[in-house]
Parts: sequence; structure tokens; C-alpha cells
Amino acid sequence: MYTLKLIIFFIFMISNTIFSKDLAIKNKTFNVVQESDPRTFDPHFGNDGFSLRINRLIYSRLFEKDSNMNTTLGIVKTYKFIDNKNIDFTLKDDIYFQNGDKLTSDDVKFSFERMKNSPRISAFLPPVQDIIIKDEKNFTMILSNPFSPIIDQLTHPALSIVSKKYLEGNPEILITKPMGSGKYILKEWIPGESVVLERFENYFENKPSYEIINIKTIPLATNRTFSLETGEADLAFSLPVQDKKIIDKNTRLKYISKPSFSYTYMGLNLNKTIFNDIDIRKAIDLAVDKTMILEVVLNGQGKIANSPVADGVKGYNKNLKNEIYNKDKANRLMNNRKINLTLATMNNSMDIQIAELITGYLKEIGISVNISVLDNNIYWLKTNQGEFDMFIGSWGSITGDSDYALYPTHHSTSFGSSGNRTFFKNERVDSLLDKARNTLNQNERNQIYMEIQEIIVQNHGEVMLFYRDLNGGISSEVKGFEMYPIPIHDYSLGTIY
Repeated sequence: MYTLKLIIFFIFMISNTIFSKDLAIKNKTFNVVQESDPRTFDPHFGNDGFSLRINRLIYSRLFEKDSNMNTTLGIVKTYKFIDNKNIDFTLKDDIYFQNGDKLTSDDVKFSFERMKNSPRISAFLPPVQDIIIKDEKNFTMILSNPFSPIIDQLTHPALSIVSKKYLEGNPEILITKPMGSGKYILKEWIPGESVVLERFENYFENKPSYEIINIKTIPLATNRTFSLETGEADLAFSLPVQDKKIIDKNTRLKYISKPSFSYTYMGLNLNKTIFNDIDIRKAIDLAVDKTMILEVVLNGQGKIANSPVADGVKGYNKNLKNEIYNKDKANRLMNNRKINLTLATMNNSMDIQIAELITGYLKEIGISVNISVLDNNIYWLKTNQGEFDMFIGSWGSITGDSDYALYPTHHSTSFGSSGNRTFFKNERVDSLLDKARNTLNQNERNQIYMEIQEIIVQNHGEVMLFYRDLNGGISSEVKGFEMYPIPIHDYSLGTIY
């Protein structure tokens, strides 16, 4: 009898070991599907959401943001403001790049000098005049002028630290062969199909649960939902709002959503002569039924925008009002004029649907619109160059501060690729944006941003549409994953049980 019990015990132990091994293997890979490819793996030359999502995992920064947009320490161990233009930093111990080289103050200095040469990120680069190296772990950052959002700004995924030694002799190597000190290493990239990341075992902080993150590109939203249903994906974002019912009925899945800092609008190209007439700009704004667009496109999962700064961002002006739909008033402002305009949109279902609805509204006031649906790279190129009369755009405050929400999109030094694709120019706004950067008191900064937002809204250079709720679907087996209020989520969060 004793022998039989012993045999049963060993069989149980062996079976349990095999089961545990199978479970561990299952937990190694996290499968994600997203809408598009990253544009570049070089963090200093990419500011699109898909590049930032990947690069935030490959590289590290001085500071980071958690999912509630609180600022946390990155590679920095301690920091101290000497005055309003000088900050002392100490790096954490034993930070290594993925090729085995140690990360030092010299790499920090090199990285910020390199950032200054990038037109893609110059608009939101802090005014770092110089970095004085004391030793391999200690340095002083000298600002050319006081810059109140400096710590928040340093969390931006594009302000990543790269290896000076790795780039010597080949300054473009990061485009296809990225190498940082972040949680994951690029293992494989098939353009248009997938990105595979492998865990960096010598990462300086706690290692994430997943050994592999497999990110697949699926442009069609309904197919992203299907990939969840079949178990191909553990996580998917930007799903059709009507698919919430499908996910809610599936016990293996969970629908996730969060109010975002993402602002969606239709920008008017203010370099075009037709928009010199504010009556035409007002007419377009009045002719668009934002409430209906929110209901049709997002099934009400969001909030009508009243400012280019999203609700929740520091400095948001809650007192502003959007134009209420009024076709009769719009027609009076048009005064029987008939005009033809072009409208650019990226090739995704939400933006295309918005463009089609707006086209219908504008037709009723005598404006004929020709929609151009463009691949993402072509869209960015042509709208940066101001080729179209109008465009469907969006912008999110990655830092959670109004400076990032407004400076790149409305300062006259930020035309084109830096973010100001409406080519908005206002001397008062320029002056106030600069003043806000030099004002350290947050209450005073808020008052400045209130006025800036008022001027922008009264200008009617953009049709404010909505702040959308970000959504997605996730396997019920994944615990601990948290969405960000910006569409640059940290794929390394959570564990599969």
C-alpha cells in the first residue's frame, strides 16, 4: 500500500512539473496586435505613436511616466535644482547598454547634442544649453533659460539616451539596428508585418515577465478583434466601438478603456489664401455637428473637445466652449459662395469615417470636399509640407503638460514636421508660450495657458472634434497591464497567468 501511494505521489509530481513547465512556456511570449508599423527605431527621429511605443521599450530615459502620468525616476538616481537653470544629476549604478557597454554621463551628453540636430523633435526638446560632466555618473544640465516643464519633458520617449560609442562611425545605425539600455532588444522586424522584442536580461531595474513580446501589424480594426477571439493576440488596441459587445460576451477576454489626453481635430491649412477669411473658417466650424460625429464614430465613447488641450492635462481650460452645430448661421457666413477644398486623412477607419461625415456637412453649405486617403508616411510628408487645404489630425500631450499640447502645434517656430501643420501663427500666442516656459509657478503658468487656449479657439483655425476614450481588448489571463491616457502604452506591463 505504501509503495502504491509512493508511485502515485511521484506520478503526481511529474505531471505537475510538466504542467508547470507548459504554463511557464505559455507565459514567455506576449502577443500584441496594433494598427501600424513603427516609422523608425531611431528615437531621436521618430515622434509617431507606433515608433514611440517600441522605442520606449528598447531605450531608457532620465525620467519615465507611469500609466497615471506620474513622473518616476528612469536612469537617474537623484537630482537637485541648483537654481532655475542648473540641475545636478546622478545616474543609477550599473546601467548597461544591450551590447554590454556601460551607460555613462558621456552618453547622456552625446544624446542631447544629437537631439538638437533632429528636426523631428526640436519643438519639444528642452532648452539644454550644455551638459557638464563631473564623472561617469554625475553631470550638471545647464538650461539656456528657465524651463518650467523640464522634468516632465524629459520623460518623452523620444528623449532617449543612446550609446555614443555605438554610433561612432555609423550615425544612422539605429534606423535598422537599434541598441539601447531598455527592457527589450529588437530580435526581428518584418516591415508591414511584425516586430519581435526579446527581454534584455541585464536590464538595470526589475525585469518584465515576458521573455518575448511579439507585435503584429493588423491595419483593419475588425481583424484585430478577431485575433483576440482566436487567441492569436493577448492584447489589441483601437478596436471598433461596436466590438465591445463581442468582447464582453467572451469570458476569455476583457474590454479595457480609459479617457485619453488625445485630441482629434480637423486642421485648416492657414497658409491657404481661402482661409484668410475668418467667416469661412467660422462657417466650417459651425457646419460640423461634433455631437453626431462623436456618436457615429465613437459610439459616444469620448468627450466633445472644447480646447486643443485635453481634459486632465495640466493647464487645461475647462471654461471654453465648442461651436454648436448651426447650419443656417454657417450658410449666412458663406453668403452663397461655392468653394472646393481638399482634405487629407490617414488610412484608418476612424479618420476616414470622420472625413466622410465632414464632407457631407460641408456640402450643405456650398463647400465641395475632395478626400485623399493616404498611407501614414505619405500623409505625414504631405501635411508637413502643407499640400492639402485641410486634414484630420490628432495630438496627445505625452508629458501631461500644456506646453507639449500647445507649443509644438501652435508656436510659429514649429511649422510642419514639428507639429504645427495648420501653420498657425500669432505673435501673442508665441509670446505667451515662451513666457509659460520661463514661469516656474504652476498657478501662473495655468493662467497663461488659459489665455493661449482662448486665442486659439477664437481663431477657428481648427475644428475641434473630440477627446476620445482609448480602448482595447485583453486576455483575461493577463493581470497587471494598465493603459496610459496617451496611445503610447508600455507593452511590458503585466503577467500572463
